[in-house]
Amino acid sequence: MAAKLAIGINSREHLRRLSVVFAVELRLQIVTELYMREMSPKQFFEEFGGGSISRVTQNFERLVKTGWLRYIRSEGPGGRRRGGVEHFYRAMETAFFDAQTWALVPYSVRVATSWSLFNQIAPRLRQVLESSNLAGSQRRDLSCTRILLDELGWERAIEAVDAQFLCLFEEQKDARLRVAVSDEELIRADVLLVAFESPMRGGQFGPRLVESEKEPLIPFTERLSPILADDICMQIVTELNRREMSVTQFHREFGGATMGGIRRRFKRLETSAWLKKVREETGGRRRGAREHFFRATRPVIIDGNAWADPPDALLGTQSWRTFERFSGKVKEAMRAGTFDARVDRYVTLSFLSLDQQGWANVVAGIEALSAFIFEEQECAKVRMKKSGEKPVVMTVGLGAFEASKDSIKAP
Repeated sequence: MAAKLAIGINSREHLRRLSVVFAVELRLQIVTELYMREMSPKQFFEEFGGGSISRVTQNFERLVKTGWLRYIRSEGPGGRRRGGVEHFYRAMETAFFDAQTWALVPYSVRVATSWSLFNQIAPRLRQVLESSNLAGSQRRDLSCTRILLDELGWERAIEAVDAQFLCLFEEQKDARLRVAVSDEELIRADVLLVAFESPMRGGQFGPRLVESEKEPLIPFTERLSPILADDICMQIVTELNRREMSVTQFHREFGGATMGGIRRRFKRLETSAWLKKVREETGGRRRGAREHFFRATRPVIIDGNAWADPPDALLGTQSWRTFERFSGKVKEAMRAGTFDARVDRYVTLSFLSLDQQGWANVVAGIEALSAFIFEEQECAKVRMKKSGEKPVVMTVGLGAFEASKDSIKAP
């Protein structure tokens, strides 16, 4: 979450723009990397791969055309480029959902997106925890805190997390200006900011979704992109969060396309595991035909490899115990349905390039944020004692680590 967009046309257009980045997994990595620094397609391919230089270039061009990348400068001909000219670009924004845009996304899609994000964050966290045990690495240890807040306290805590998120990228900009003069080498850092609602007691919250049998093999962002791009797909999934429906029933109540167009969308959403057939009916006005009824799905919440067989150097450390507690709280909230019960929940793992001063400022900012949240809990206790308002549980995960030196190749 960052700069807020007005609900309505702007938020819907932002979803369509996100669908462009998510349509090809490679594009998301390009935007993420180019928000940290300028790069050419050739430079990106040499560092991260991406299939072929031609494929990388085509995706750069698509991102330029849709406003995600901006041309900065050119170099050449000459040198290692020989007769060629190398064009450099920068991403002017990151691919994220602000709270207003997130509110437009169907609940089942929010849950699946959150689970997919966590399954990307957990291995990355484990990797930085392992590498941060090495001598010389810098870190602000992972923390996992459970606090009780009233509604006002929740709002203030989320606003504070959001402000810290925005500060991260201001620090990155300032670091670039400083190293231009000092020639200091930049540090690659991973910064975690997570805040979500945990269940107070047992029970299930949110719509009664059906569990998907298994996720398709295609990357999650490429499953997500068609929903964000198509208003009718969005409406289908939204309605099937509330109740089961058939193609015929949806077409009769909402229209929006021909019967064939609605049927194709239902089929596409079923194939990509956003919908699941729950029953069928025959007879009556159907005249022997079968009418299939569908419902929106939720992902299966399971343990993954990120928690398995930690090295001896990590097992038993405070960092690993915190990582296990944090992961357990995420899965508990996912299963209970509270993780995405609020659209202003927060999940970010930011990749930054910082100098030493920037690193110190980021760590100080996280420490100040942690202190503020504890202070807000005390203020909330006083307010709730007077008002009788029931508390809500917020789980907060914070951490900053020097990133692993291993490069992750693009798909």
